[in-house]
Amino acid sequence: DGTWDLVFCFRLGRVAILQTGQIVRPIDLAYEPGDSYFAIVFKPDVYMPHRPGNMMFHKGIFRPLAARDSFWLDNDRLEIPTFDNAEQFVAQLAARGLIARDRVVGYAVEAELEQLDDRTLERHVARVTGMTAKMLQQILRANRAVKLLEGGSRAADVAADLGYTDQSHLTNSLRRILGRTPGEIARDSRLRLESGK
Repeated sequence: DGTWDLVFCFRLGRVAILQTGQIVRPIDLAYEPGDSYFAIVFKPDVYMPHRPGNMMFHKGIFRPLAARDSFWLDNDRLEIPTFDNAEQFVAQLAARGLIARDRVVGYAVEAELEQLDDRTLERHVARVTGMTAKMLQQILRANRAVKLLEGGSRAADVAADLGYTDQSHLTNSLRRILGRTPGEIARDSRLRLESGK
């Protein structure tokens, strides 16, 4: 999805903290009945200065526990956040200088990465995300396609609106990036609506 995450997995009364880098293909996470996951997902322009995206691309690090309710993020001891205090947790990361924003990448994402030939942009995207600007552009376009499909748009219309060559190009892109086809995305969205979730 063009993001990196801090994932908190609660299993059998224990917690595991996983920091993921940018991942460009779907992965499966082990899940047992009774498990719960809580994730903080960071935008593409947010990075850790001491461990930027180019060091974390396609990687995950389990962060050690400091105590039952805290963990180590490198040399910083942090309280394990909850859904209710996640924003304060992120603000604390920023205040301690553990995360930062790259304005060049942020601007490029907002402008939908239209200036791909810019070397400065390429350098910033590569450092912050670990990806090329083109790869990030493809992921962000796939995310926009999912939103349109979930909103009821037809696959052919989505392909045309987002600049895919044709519907099969859209299908191949979504299958490669998200592991799902436009039909599967639309069907899953309908089922969620019908079940009230």
